[in-house]
Amino acid sequence: MKYSFSLLAIGLSCLMMSCAPWRDSYFDSGVGELTQPDVRGKLGKPHIVDDPLLSDETKWMYRYVLTEGDLDPWGIKTFGKEAGSVLSGPEGILREKVYCYVYALTFDKEEVLRHWKRDLCEVPTPSNPFEQEISG
Repeated sequence: MKYSFSLLAIGLSCLMMSCAPWRDSYFDSGVGELTQPDVRGKLGKPHIVDDPLLSDETKWMYRYVLTEGDLDPWGIKTFGKEAGSVLSGPEGILREKVYCYVYALTFDKEEVLRHWKRDLCEVPTPSNPFEQEISG
């Protein structure tokens, strides 16, 4: 009984890991090992580099657009939606939601990856024209 429960727990954790975007697992396994040249070779030139003169850390930022399919490659979360779109016919095709993510990578002075995180992009809120004062 204990053996089958352990096997089930390992299987579920592997499934959850495989649902993450590949960059997440790449960075998770690379903390303390990946260098700036490694990351640049895999992902290309970073979109933003923050390298303060008085700090031993350098931060690189990459922006990516990920769809629901990228975030859920097994289709676990979107299965019901897909089944509904099949039943609704060609005019009922659902479009995937799109998300913008920023990967912030922190390197030490030896150019080794020490920390990373993935956040949603900051999208500025458009101003409401009905709340602006009219000057005349």
